[in-house]
Amino acid sequence: MSKSKEGEASGAAPVSPVAEALDKSKQATEDVKKAADDLAVVHAVLDTKLAKGAADGDVARAVAETDAVEKRLTRSAEKLDEVNDTLARQVKASR
Repeated sequence: MSKSKEGEASGAAPVSPVAEALDKSKQATEDVKKAADDLAVVHAVLDTKLAKGAADGDVARAVAETDAVEKRLTRSAEKLDEVNDTLARQVKASR
């Protein structure tokens, strides 16, 4: 049963589509932030190994790519935070 139907069945106010979108967006934001954090740790480990001369050209490219991906994920999380703020304002205004 969807959240909005559960709300209707229990007598509570139905959850609006915007509120539901906000909940999903918040979860996606947390997932992206965790992925960025995990990737930053992987990057640090690889970068340390590379600095010790334990890697070849392919590993050096992989290290550079992990850094780029981590930065993209961080920017995406920042954008999702902005979306969440907008959705939260909309939910508050509709109450």
